[in-house]
Amino acid sequence: MPTAPLLAILLFLFAQLAQAEPHLRMATLEYPPYSSEHLPDGGSIVELTRRAFAVRGHPIQIDFMPWARVRMALHNRSYQGALALWPKEVKEEGLHPSRPLFYSELGLFIRNGYPLQFSALRELRGQTLGIVRGYGYPQHILDAGLPLEKAVDDISNLRKLNARRFNLVLLERIVGNHLIVNDAQLRGQLSWHDHVLERIPLLVGFIPPRAGEPDWSAVFEQGLRDLHSSGEYMQILRKHNH
Repeated sequence: MPTAPLLAILLFLFAQLAQAEPHLRMATLEYPPYSSEHLPDGGSIVELTRRAFAVRGHPIQIDFMPWARVRMALHNRSYQGALALWPKEVKEEGLHPSRPLFYSELGLFIRNGYPLQFSALRELRGQTLGIVRGYGYPQHILDAGLPLEKAVDDISNLRKLNARRFNLVLLERIVGNHLIVNDAQLRGQLSWHDHVLERIPLLVGFIPPRAGEPDWSAVFEQGLRDLHSSGEYMQILRKHNH
């Protein structure tokens, strides 16, 4: 059993080690297949983020929460960053963006068999468009003149679409298809309309560091380069069917 002086020294050393290794915390939301508590390793972007920091020697805690709480956590600096974000969201929150991890196709989901033909979104004026409250959609889509119905999340919009509350849902192709395939009531009822409105880069955003704090965005960039060099980056993408 250590003596009192030795115990005091050990406690001091442990405290110094805890201070030397900053606790890295990131926030994310349910955004399958990119991030989800219900997917292996948390989804593709969660796994890429975790591995990029791991190869640089930094453990990371990634917490799932609604988007409104993600924004609050960033504002009070209880987290060092968030994923997976669109460029508009990164800009609005004043974050440092990572390189794009994926490019996501944004467009419309409809009920199977619903007749929809258009060349420009403004041609659909009068049609209600289902969107999610607080998402950083491209401004030209919001300004197209369509009435907007806002929901708390994407699955709620798809269920409203299936219930004929409106005829159009604005959503990313991969995300929408994932949600539909994994919901027994929606499977086989809804589909992606082959008209891509926007290709959106998905990013990780970091709070600008204060004096004396690590630049986590720079650490992340180095970690991504390591993953590319080793081939692990592509292995993770293939694992998640991207």
